[in-house]
Amino acid sequence: MGFFAKRKANKLLDEGMEFFRTGDLQAAEAKYIEALSFDPNSVAIHVNYGDLLKKTDRPTAAEVEYNKAMIFDPERGEPHGGLGALYHSQRRYEEAEEQYEIALSKTAGDLNVKLNLAQLYMDTVRYTDMKKIYKSVLPHVTDPNLRKMIESRSR
Repeated sequence: MGFFAKRKANKLLDEGMEFFRTGDLQAAEAKYIEALSFDPNSVAIHVNYGDLLKKTDRPTAAEVEYNKAMIFDPERGEPHGGLGALYHSQRRYEEAEEQYEIALSKTAGDLNVKLNLAQLYMDTVRYTDMKKIYKSVLPHVTDPNLRKMIESRSR
């Protein structure tokens, strides 16, 4: 793949992410699909597209996108974090925990995955495990509302 195709794909990904952030999911999806036409092996595009498919209640398609991302770069944690969140939303707790753990083994400092894992522990009544994670992430949290929530749950 050429340099310009990769640049075009990244530009479309950025546009899609902005549409996703503002809630225009249809426009975001169109940008992700177009971006994949320029760079079909992009982990970032597959993960973001998977997130969109999850959000729009297409879990099977989301799982496919996360798995594609894992194939293209097995060392990246993001696809595992996305798949963990998907399984978590489906109450497939054991599979979700496994994916979160894999994600953290590849990207140890991923705050979102740690928070998702803490939520999974809360959902499965594993409060001691939840509190350990919350106490470990608290020094890294700058958002005052999130900090307040974590402090209340880690007591």
